Order: sequence, then structure tokens, then C-alpha cells
Amino acid sequence: MRRLAPFAAAAALALTGCNYLWTPNQATALDRLTKDRAANRLSTLPIQSDAQNKAQAWAEKLSRDGVLSHSYLPDGIGVRWCSIGENVGYGPTITAIEVAYMASPHHRANILDSKWNGVGVGVARAGSRVYTVQVFLKTC
Repeated sequence: MRRLAPFAAAAALALTGCNYLWTPNQATALDRLTKDRAANRLSTLPIQSDAQNKAQAWAEKLSRDGVLSHSYLPDGIGVRWCSIGENVGYGPTITAIEVAYMASPHHRANILDSKWNGVGVGVARAGSRVYTVQVFLKTC
């Protein structure tokens, strides 16, 4: 069943009408995020294309630079928004990073904030290090 989770997440993405080509790693990252929200009785966040493109581009930049930093939040967001949040992290696996996010009060607050109505997830690898980026959006 665990092996099917990323494929189930990818199938769910296909149903949202998102035209983005998903990798198994992105699907896994979204699945972990979705499970944490569901465990706290929160809804699944739909993929927002600007947030998705931004998250993936930033994850790739972090992996190239080898330095963890936040982006300038409005960059790349073309839709009208009221609030933006971002989690950035690295570790040995996507799951380990999500566990670390949930153990951090600020990252956990972003993941579990009910105001968000869109998300993007990015994943990139540099050697044995995985970088993930979650961009949360409230459009208005």
C-alpha cells in the first residue's frame, strides 16, 4: 500500500486539472503533506500552478547552491493573493524532512494553517541530500 501512495497522489493531481508533469518525488512530498493535514482534520490543498512552479524552481536552486534559504515570497506568483507562506528544508529523505517540518513550530504552523487554499511542492536532490520546498497560498 505504501508503494501506491505516490501514484494515488499523482492520480489525484491529474483530477485537479493541473497541467504540471509530476515526478514520483513530488507526488511523495505532496502525499506526506496531505497526510499531515488529514491527521489534523484539515482538507487537502489543491495545487496552485504559480506556487507549484515557484516551489520546484526554488528547490532546484537550493540543490544547485547547496545553501538553505527562503525565496522572496511574491516572486513568481502572478495570481492575486492575500497571504503566502513557505517551508524550505533538506535531509536524507522526503519523509525525514516532513517529520522535521512537523516537529518545528513555525513549519508545522504553515502546514496546518486552515487559511491556505493552494499549495506547490518542489523536490530536488544534490548527492545524498534532498531539498523540499512547500509554497502555501491564500488567493483572494
